[in-house]
Parts: sequence; structure tokens; C-alpha cells
Amino acid sequence: MDIRVLEFTSPVFRRFFNLCDDIQSLAVSRLLPRVNGHVCREALNSVDTNCIVPMNGFFMNTNNWPPSPFVRPVFFAFHVRPEAVDTVFSTEGIAYLKRWQPIGCRDVGTLELMRRHGVEGYYSRCVTLTLPRRDGNPVDGEVFLVGVSDAARHALPRSLRKQAIVVDQAKVRLPITRTSLKLALAQELLDVYRQRARLVITSKIHCAMPCIAMGIPVVFLYDSAKRDDYRVKIIDDLVGIHYVHEHGILARLRNRALSSGIDWSPAALDIEAMKTDIRKQFAAALERVMGAD
Repeated sequence: MDIRVLEFTSPVFRRFFNLCDDIQSLAVSRLLPRVNGHVCREALNSVDTNCIVPMNGFFMNTNNWPPSPFVRPVFFAFHVRPEAVDTVFSTEGIAYLKRWQPIGCRDVGTLELMRRHGVEGYYSRCVTLTLPRRDGNPVDGEVFLVGVSDAARHALPRSLRKQAIVVDQAKVRLPITRTSLKLALAQELLDVYRQRARLVITSKIHCAMPCIAMGIPVVFLYDSAKRDDYRVKIIDDLVGIHYVHEHGILARLRNRALSSGIDWSPAALDIEAMKTDIRKQFAAALERVMGAD
């Protein structure tokens, strides 16, 4: 049976696209025996060809749920956004999840949602944590500031702010819908981090996790008004979260006061044992689906 990976080609993505999505598709592709094509995450209900589809990532921006009966889902690194809870956990949606349980959840918040609705699940973490570690550190490494707001940047020491390369990988404002090109851009960006970064400072989980996996030191900054955002708790389990102020006329001043409490020269994590565990769990999830009636 064909194995197809998620792509992001619906009208939602006509004005900009999010390379964080494509990075997740690249990561899961490395764990598969083959990739025969792609299916749109926002139109899984209209798939008309039998295929296995890893359901990793953020679900979802539309109400097109559950997927069509032609889809055999591999629920692993699955995240349900708060706005989609009523859709994913409708009566029909719960029945669909139970058909394919246990559900591998990217974060503990999604796992708690499963349990609350009587669906079996487990904490799988994210497939981007399985990306290979780089061989060594760059000789003249650079600092990358990825998806960090103007207010949050004032938490950085001035010397880091002045030298940092600013990247926004979550809102690439190009009218590009071709999946192959977006995947190529995502891979190119990962290669840049791998080859050039000595430190990545970010507010984006799918910058943080790939970089952690590649052995790049990461500092994670996040809006203090979103302490209840279960989507980012996986980062707290890895490198911790530094909460900064995003709103109000005093936000910049308040963030400058936080700077001295942040380690701006962190060590890279060694998560090789965790990678092995995630790969084994994914292989088991894929095998269950491939052997299902």
C-alpha cells in the first residue's frame, strides 16, 4: 500500500506558508520505508485512494474530520489545537480515534484530551527530535534569532541582538503552493542551522526541537501570557522555557530586566537515547497500522 506524507496546499496557505509544517514532514519521511506521495492535511476527508498516512503535527485549520475510509492513519506526534477540539472529538471523531488507538500524542496536553474523551493514548513526543546530530560545531558559528517578537528581542544582551541573523520560518510570505519547493526550502533551512549555528534563540517549537536534535544549543523564549499553552510544554521538558513579556508599553523594559537570569551560552543536549526510543515507538505504530484489518 502507498505511504503518503502530509502536505499543506489548501487555500489557508495561499498567502503564506509555515516551514514548521514542512520540517515535520521531512522528519517523518526519514522514518518511513518509502514515500509514495502526499495528501493535504486539511482535506483528508476527500482522499480517494488507499494509503497509509502518518498523522504527525498540528490538527487542524478546517472541519474536514474525520479522514476518509481510504486513509489508514498512523497517529504519532499528533497535536490537537484548542480551536479544533470540538471537531476532532465529535461523536464521529471519537469513534474514529478509538478505531485506530492508541494515539501517539506530541504533547501531554493532547494526551490529556484523549484520556478525557475515553481514547487510549501515549506520549510519543515529536518526530523532529529524531533528526541526526551534526558531526561537529562550526568554527565561526553564528547566532540565529527565529520567530522572536520585537519586544522579546529586548531580553537578549545587546551584543547578541546586534550579531543575530533574524529568521521567520513560520510565516514565509511567498505565494508558493508547490510541496516539493517548500520541502526543499525547509531542508535548506535545516542545513543552514546545522552548518552555521552556534546558538539558536527561538519562540518556535519546530525550530527548537530540530535544532536540539541536531546538537545545537537552544534558548527558548515564550509569551508569559501563554503559560497554559500545552503545545510548548514539550520544550519545557527539554531545555526549559524563559517567559518574556509581549504586550504593554513596558514590555521591552521588563524584558531587559530578565536578561541576566538567562544562560545565553547553554550546552547542546544529548538526546540520542530519546531518539532511539521515539524511532522504536514510531516503527511499532507503523507496524500496527500496516497489519490492521
